[in-house]
Amino acid sequence: MPAEDAGAARARTYAPILDVIRVLAVIGVVVVHVIADHVPDGPVALTVLRALLATAVPAFVMLSGAVNLSPVAMRHGSGPFLDRRLRRLLPATIVWTVFYAGIMQIVIAGQSADPAHVGRELVLADSYPHLYFLPLILGLTVITPVLAAYVSSSGRRAWTVGAVASVWTLLIAALPPLSEALLERPVTPLQLGTFTYFLPYIGYYVLGRAAWAAPVPRRTAGLLLSVGLPLLTAATVWAYLSPVTSGGAGVALLPTYLSPFVMALSLTLVIGVLSCGRDWEVSERTESVLRRAGDATFGVFLLHFVVLVGLRGVGFPEDSALAVLALVVLVAVGSFALTLLGKQIPGVRALL
Repeated sequence: MPAEDAGAARARTYAPILDVIRVLAVIGVVVVHVIADHVPDGPVALTVLRALLATAVPAFVMLSGAVNLSPVAMRHGSGPFLDRRLRRLLPATIVWTVFYAGIMQIVIAGQSADPAHVGRELVLADSYPHLYFLPLILGLTVITPVLAAYVSSSGRRAWTVGAVASVWTLLIAALPPLSEALLERPVTPLQLGTFTYFLPYIGYYVLGRAAWAAPVPRRTAGLLLSVGLPLLTAATVWAYLSPVTSGGAGVALLPTYLSPFVMALSLTLVIGVLSCGRDWEVSERTESVLRRAGDATFGVFLLHFVVLVGLRGVGFPEDSALAVLALVVLVAVGSFALTLLGKQIPGVRALL
């Protein structure tokens, strides 16, 4: 698929690699949440897996940017784009926030129903482990027309803007631990919450567009995946295990979505895969399957905690590696099945 330009406002050719990455990323999210309690005492191999899985959410954000920031997405104007996207995101955000913050946290888990406590968690997008993603993607959606006006027609501008935004993210994420170590008092330039969570992810979002509109050469992509990926995985594993990152200025290297090693690893993986896989074609039958699976990933992201908590609630064993693997499979398959079923029900379809 050739690089798009300002005149590319026509129907987008199907690119199976985008749906494959979406599906693998959401399965990665499921695995992260299933194995989270097992990683601290697990073998190094589990930490290697954890490092690779840390790329799942950045991959989602980059794919969203690759699609939403294209001229095709804006071919009818910013108004119709926002109307279409917000009609799906706003109801889902409201309903799932109420469900998880109210039913899952207060009714089922028995956590505090104090209005001040609940309100604080909502403002900080901290009411459930994965709900931060909803205000994150909402914020990016709202600013998409502004970003697209500048980067959609130029891959070079997308690379530049994405790189600048990513460096800014690294700086604001590193400042609190660095300032605390040097000044004995943390300086926090950006408090993440419902209305700000999207800001540090603009770099990922725009670089997703850059990687798709102006891909790196295949040879460069090969080097990224064969050399850069193993090295950055090793660096991320070191950051997870090293005492250096447990305190002081070294906390700046502790793996998070906004830390140097995870960001570099995520960008290396997605940029390399998009370059190598952009020309891949599949049969009509495979395309139909991939489209349905890719379209279900948003629902799987939202539903998988319901399945996971339910299975743990009935006492599903997790006392062996095989049992944990079985739990991963059941949560992933169950979440996809519930999502695909829900998409057949009017009203429910809009929330998935």
